[in-house]
Amino acid sequence: MTKSGSRIPAPVVSPIIHDGVRFEQVPNGLLAGFEQMGGYLVAIDESTAGTLWTLKVYDNLRKPEKEGDVQDVFFKSMVLQADGTLLIENERGKKFIVDPAKKTSTPAD
Repeated sequence: MTKSGSRIPAPVVSPIIHDGVRFEQVPNGLLAGFEQMGGYLVAIDESTAGTLWTLKVYDNLRKPEKEGDVQDVFFKSMVLQADGTLLIENERGKKFIVDPAKKTSTPAD
């Protein structure tokens, strides 16, 4: 993602590798063909580097009267939990549990 003049850079969130799968945030959802900039998780096969699946972790609806890039919300942190789920917190402090086996995201709060 390129730096905007009106938005601080998105936090750097390291990928997590578990059972041969690398989980990471999609850096630019719009360029990837999705409907919003941030909030997407991609699962990548470590042995082939191929995408297994992507998941919208949370909605981030933009208000047309505001500048777009200042409304984008990215991951702030991502932690692998003991049960194999991922705990993702976004820049607004909202937390989500992603279950890779089910490919689902649910609010944690």
